[in-house]
Amino acid sequence: MAQKKLRGSGGYTIARITDEEQKKGNLGGPELFLAGIGRLDEERFVKYYCNKCEKEYEGSPAINYENPNEELGEGVTLIEKGEYKCKTCSATIAQYRKFDAPAQKQAQVQRIEEAVPDPKIASNAATASDNFVPIQSLVGMSAYDSEAMLIGKVEQIGLSREDGRARIALKVGTKQVSWDGISKIGDIVLLKTKDVMSSAGGKCHACGYKNEAGSAFCAECGTNL
Repeated sequence: MAQKKLRGSGGYTIARITDEEQKKGNLGGPELFLAGIGRLDEERFVKYYCNKCEKEYEGSPAINYENPNEELGEGVTLIEKGEYKCKTCSATIAQYRKFDAPAQKQAQVQRIEEAVPDPKIASNAATASDNFVPIQSLVGMSAYDSEAMLIGKVEQIGLSREDGRARIALKVGTKQVSWDGISKIGDIVLLKTKDVMSSAGGKCHACGYKNEAGSAFCAECGTNL
């Protein structure tokens, strides 16, 4: 195991992880994210940093999780969801989701990553019968921005008309993300930037509290909005 820095939406941790876990934590870019790895045992953590406290703590953050076994459609089941929280102020350090899917479904998702590294060539890749992947399989997946902050679930996939041209777009909550705005697809959808769907105020993605418009931080849990 190697000691690595793992980022989250509300801070970061230093933990010992395996090579396989390091691959899962690489969501595109030079940094590693807890969202991609999931739940680690407490003894694997060396320290963590909380953005709200602006302080570093020794040991592991609090780990809360549940097993909803929620059917999301297309044979995909959400078998575990959890979050890492600061033991001092209870602010969320990071969130994660774990999915279960039939072997065929997993192969389809993997094929998207391998056959379509650049979203711009997605439509070309789908023309080959042996590489065909139904993009509806993305419905139900969690979407994260480039800083591993949970944005919401993909609700619909369709065509958006821009300048007279039709483009593939994803609907996440009330927002719309163009196909070009996607960085990577696996068990989650990773967006290229943190600004694609960000907005000040509104419902907190971490605790669900409805904040006043223009709020920079959640009044309930302190998460950056």
